[in-house]
Amino acid sequence: MRPELECAPCIFKWIYERAGVLADEERRFLLSRSILRTLSKEFCSGANLGSICNRILETIDEFILYSAQYYEPFKLKSNQHAKELLSAAEILIDKGQTDQEKLIRACCLASAGNIAPISGPSETFTFQEVITILKGKNPLPIVMGGVYEAAKKAKQILYIADNAGEIGFDSLLISKLKEWGPKITLLVKEDPFFEDATIKDVSFFHLDRLVDVLLTIKGFFVPTQGSSSLTDSLHQSDLVISKGTGNYEALQGEMNGKPTIYMLKVKCKPIATHIGADLGNFVVKIYT
Repeated sequence: MRPELECAPCIFKWIYERAGVLADEERRFLLSRSILRTLSKEFCSGANLGSICNRILETIDEFILYSAQYYEPFKLKSNQHAKELLSAAEILIDKGQTDQEKLIRACCLASAGNIAPISGPSETFTFQEVITILKGKNPLPIVMGGVYEAAKKAKQILYIADNAGEIGFDSLLISKLKEWGPKITLLVKEDPFFEDATIKDVSFFHLDRLVDVLLTIKGFFVPTQGSSSLTDSLHQSDLVISKGTGNYEALQGEMNGKPTIYMLKVKCKPIATHIGADLGNFVVKIYT
């Protein structure tokens, strides 16, 4: 996805508040200068937003490593909160009358788990949006396009995860997809990486026993810049499933017609305009 002017302060905010969560004032000045220095070089109308973030993240490794002290217990508690809801979520999925209804419900719950704010999270994720859906108080997220049809016929799927905690709801969707027999490659972040899911979170939900291939990446997957194993997985897949804002920004416009299902909360105006949904909506949308 190409940036709009308001994306620059948003990128700064997203990275600064996460990387500087434990830094003192002087270190925050250093962090700010590093982010702004790279942002001033990389930010332009033709750039890819995921690529811009990756370039900045490459310059602040020490801050990412230090912030892990904050995010490790944060992610564990988020995982525990999600795990408490999985039985009820599975019941809701299985109440679907058809394969299509079950799959759509699983997609919607995975989307509703995408609640990390643009600002640095200050509290563990408790998934109140999912809870209200499970209680029947809120409707399911918006579904746009032939999501079921694409998922049903897929033989190889590349599933790009987002945050810890919410990956628990991804496990229910992946389990449902596996009933149809596709090979699934799961991509998570290389540890440490803020509140994003890593192999530790995959293991917490036993997803390593469910998927066929597990890959990691340092930063966001931009198709034109990925490793050979990642680009091979992308080319071999006939469907990509992508979670969250950062992955949407890194992938959209780079997929060359590859069917891609995006599941996310619409958190900013550029994505609201781009995806065709109002701010605050949870969306499941396929691009082909």
